[in-house]
Amino acid sequence: MIIPLLIILLAISMVLLLLTFVRNRKLDEKFRQTSATNRQQENRFRVIFEAVDDAMLLYSPEIVRIIEFNPSLCDVFGYSPEEIHHLNIGILFSSDPPYSSAEGEPKLTAALNGQPQVFEWETRDASGNKLPVELRIQGIFPDEKPLLLVVVRKIAKQKQIEGRLNRFVNIIDQIGEGVATADLNGIITYANQAWADMHGYSPQTIVGKHLSMFHTDAQNLNEVIPINKKVLRNGHHRGEVGHRRSDGSVFSTYMTSTLQKDDNGRVIGFIGVATDLSEQKKVEDALRASEIKFRHLFNISPQPISVTDLNGTVLDVNQKFCEKMQYTRYEIIGKSTLDLGFPAEDRQRYMDLLIEKGDIAGFEISYKVKNGQFIQVLLYSRLVQIKNDFFTLNVFHDITTQRQLETQLIQSQKMEAIGTLAGGIAHDFNNILSAILGYIELAKIYTEADGKVFQYLEEVFKAGNRAKDLVRQILSISRQAEQRRKPVDLGIIIRDVLGMMRPTMPPSIEIHENINENAGMVEADPVQMHQVIMNLVTNAGQSMKGRSGTLTVSLERETLQADDRRENMELSPGNYVKLTVSDTGHGIDTKDKKWIFDPYFTTKDQCVGTGLGLAVVQSIIKKHGGAVLFSSEPGKGSDFYIYLPLLHVVKIREIEPLAQEESLLPVGTERILLVDDEDSIIETGREMLEYLGYSVETCAKSVDAWCQFLQSPDHFDLVISDMTMPEMNGDELAKKMIAIRPELPVVICTGYNPRIDEAAAKAMGLKAFIFKPLTFQKLATTVRNVLDGKM
Repeated sequence: MIIPLLIILLAISMVLLLLTFVRNRKLDEKFRQTSATNRQQENRFRVIFEAVDDAMLLYSPEIVRIIEFNPSLCDVFGYSPEEIHHLNIGILFSSDPPYSSAEGEPKLTAALNGQPQVFEWETRDASGNKLPVELRIQGIFPDEKPLLLVVVRKIAKQKQIEGRLNRFVNIIDQIGEGVATADLNGIITYANQAWADMHGYSPQTIVGKHLSMFHTDAQNLNEVIPINKKVLRNGHHRGEVGHRRSDGSVFSTYMTSTLQKDDNGRVIGFIGVATDLSEQKKVEDALRASEIKFRHLFNISPQPISVTDLNGTVLDVNQKFCEKMQYTRYEIIGKSTLDLGFPAEDRQRYMDLLIEKGDIAGFEISYKVKNGQFIQVLLYSRLVQIKNDFFTLNVFHDITTQRQLETQLIQSQKMEAIGTLAGGIAHDFNNILSAILGYIELAKIYTEADGKVFQYLEEVFKAGNRAKDLVRQILSISRQAEQRRKPVDLGIIIRDVLGMMRPTMPPSIEIHENINENAGMVEADPVQMHQVIMNLVTNAGQSMKGRSGTLTVSLERETLQADDRRENMELSPGNYVKLTVSDTGHGIDTKDKKWIFDPYFTTKDQCVGTGLGLAVVQSIIKKHGGAVLFSSEPGKGSDFYIYLPLLHVVKIREIEPLAQEESLLPVGTERILLVDDEDSIIETGREMLEYLGYSVETCAKSVDAWCQFLQSPDHFDLVISDMTMPEMNGDELAKKMIAIRPELPVVICTGYNPRIDEAAAKAMGLKAFIFKPLTFQKLATTVRNVLDGKM
């Protein structure tokens, strides 16, 4: 029984072995087929990889090496394979910004983070020549190992073509003739600036529209459509064509229309070149009407006209001349022009030019009218021969108002320039002050309060705050200064300023104050009012330097009636608080009076005055709805008058102090991300916040902060960012962070940036917006209020 059983088991084993053998043979065959397929695919990819014209490389950040590249990489850069292995990924970077590794590394990092990068770049080839390229970088992860696939495409020829095209377009845009193209359906495909200006549009709004927009219905029907048909038949047309502007007005042009063809000679549209004939038409119309107009010109002209002999005796004038010069015709005829107000110092030069040229256009003089006032006129004169005698025909054009407006415009432009300068100064200076004040406050923490060093630090801190006020003084010239207006008693501020200024004045100057306690309140910024009075008192004191004198500051209420306001006062009738600062100094020269409110104008020594004091005073008072007047006589002194609208409220005897003692600093334990491109601000801010108990991480670049945030958006409880930074401004960083985490509180800080203010920050979703310099108290309070949801 045992032997048959063994035989059966042996047979079964043989069968199992046979089945296993067959199965393994099939698996081996399938593996060989799969391997062959993979090798075929790999070979295909290898052929493609090596055959493409674009340079390609695979870079491994883990081993920091180029692990694969195609022959085109050697062709593009001119290196041998051994040199490329030696240069590694540095082959993509130039040594000069903005194409160095410092600018390129963030793009590599972004690609590894799943953000494919496509951008134009500039590196250098093996000969050191500049090499414009387009880089395409994408992260790939075979076998879960990060690799960068980089495709390099040469774009030098493309850049040359683009340059030539841009030069051509630039030339077309700058010629004086209007040029436009349209397809065969009449759709505008291009229009240069002259064409757009001619019709009252911008070039961008024209493209894509039908050319009928430049013509009335009648013009389209009677001119444009027939002309286009003629162009299609003959290939071109020249002649006058009516056009319509965006405001509906019509005008004539001289147009040359031709067919537009492609490279194969196929007609694809129309080309039109137009010359505006508006001015020419005006001249033609004027010539046709000149005879009729000239007959009546002398009598009905709106301009003053006179006829004189060569000695200047007036022979005739029109009615407008009498009205403008305020004389009757009887008082004028037979008199000399010198007796009627023509400036004697200009008479001889005027006659020399007239006799030399035969006519004069735009000879400017100041003409004195009967009441003693001067008007500014442009004189247009021509020699006219009647029989055997010569006479002058003179037309007077009053430009008094124009000159006044030009003066105001120049002043406005000066203030705008000062405002731009002030903004730049404020940004940089406030950043510097942030570091100074921050380090002072940190030093005070670790210094004994009763020691000399603490006292010195306190004085330096006060000086820093005065520097902060100086920034506000500079900004007040522009319209960027922050204003906090409230009911203010100017009498209290006057006493405060005089109390501070008395020790700085020499004993030879007596200071008097004449304050009417019932003068009333004004609505004003107390800091700016303090600044106005300080500037005026300082100027008054400096005007009496080296001599004895009296400085008087008065405050009273004054009611202005419609008929007792001074010239150019620009105030409405009503009740005003009048501040007067008087001195018995050297006074103001007559030639300097029209310049004293100009920024940087000063008659003081360079080391004494900046020329900003009165400019600041005028700017502040005007923005408060008031006016600044003055009177002065050389050698006798000056009086400056400040008018501010009276505020009808119950009088408040005390004003809010200009400085407040710091309270206890609020603390916390939350996690804060601090972003600023100034190392000193990052250090002081971090130490302040850590002293208050917070956990702080810092970034000197907004791009780094963004990458850090992306890694863990919920890690931070608060983000504090500077506004103006390279690569990405603070508002852009805040928007991107809030888009991912809407509840994240973000605070923006700035030394000065006209792009953002508190309202814009709120609209953007920011929790707070604060100006530098950041004091310990301001930083601590703002952070705590934001974290507690109070802002």
